Amino acid sequence: MTRVRLPNRRAAETVELEHGGQRFTVTIGFYPDGRPGEVFTHGLRTGSNLDALLADACVIVSCLIQHGAEPRELAASMGRLGSAEPASVIGAVVDLVAAACIRNQATAEASA
Repeated sequence: MTRVRLPNRRAAETVELEHGGQRFTVTIGFYPDGRPGEVFTHGLRTGSNLDALLADACVIVSCLIQHGAEPRELAASMGRLGSAEPASVIGAVVDLVAAACIRNQATAEASA
């Protein structure tokens, strides 16, 4: 599928996330129709290995979404612990993107 680029100016939502005893700030950028199109994380020591890993993972997730991957399908593919919670912070970030997709879709349907 062809990449659908986000507009230069776009709505975004920033939320706090705690996973594995660490706090993160996650920003999700949206297409004009409310679909998530990109994700960024902040909160780790800049330059740390985990900071670099999360930044790279967010680029991959953003590219997948921009090429048509459904955030809910990505979230369903992530590793889970026995309690169904995400096994990694990357899975937790993808869960937030999927939740934003579901929430915005429900809002759009209610407005129609």
